[in-house]
Amino acid sequence: MKEIVFGVRELQAHLGRALQAVRDGHRVVITRRDLPVALLVKSDARLPQDSALDRRLRRLAAEGRIFLGRRGRIAPYSLPAGLKGLTEQVLKDRR
Repeated sequence: MKEIVFGVRELQAHLGRALQAVRDGHRVVITRRDLPVALLVKSDARLPQDSALDRRLRRLAAEGRIFLGRRGRIAPYSLPAGLKGLTEQVLKDRR
């Protein structure tokens, strides 16, 4: 495995090249003023519980747009049978 060094500005200019090197199995060391600050390595396969929704929620939390709870997922809410048609009609009317 080859180790490739990129300065921060060089990484910004050549991010695609750095990611391709990581994809090929190389390690990319990111430096700032010639001191290593980060290491890019190829990620392991996604964990089975890492769904698209989980990734999106983590991204929104990282952006500060939502706050994640600590207890886990909330069970999906289903409407009682009699309200389902009315709710759909109200939503349709709002559009």
